[in-house]
Amino acid sequence: MDALEVPEAAGRALLRRRGLRTGAVAWDRAAGRMRFLLPPGSAEEVPGLLEWLEWGGIELDLAVLAACDPREAAVWVRPPGRGREADLVGLVSAAATECHRARLVRATQPFAFS
Repeated sequence: MDALEVPEAAGRALLRRRGLRTGAVAWDRAAGRMRFLLPPGSAEEVPGLLEWLEWGGIELDLAVLAACDPREAAVWVRPPGRGREADLVGLVSAAATECHRARLVRATQPFAFS
């Protein structure tokens, strides 16, 4: 299996989205990351898909893992099972959006008043 790995904040936001087929999801508490399992061979498609979705050239804290072993999951948030395949285009699009939002929140500094 391949996986789309995102920061925990972005992953939790993805899980709250209604109607988004995320597929199986694992959480690595120590790393603070979530892995959304993708069908085998999907890792090759993600960079081109990000370009097509107009996210190319934008720094996102998003990683694509090829040949990920799902048994290495620290904690299953949504375990693998029949009928739980991810919608690749919808998931990548939503993940890019949530990773960008999480990055903007981290970069935002409070107002300084004199």
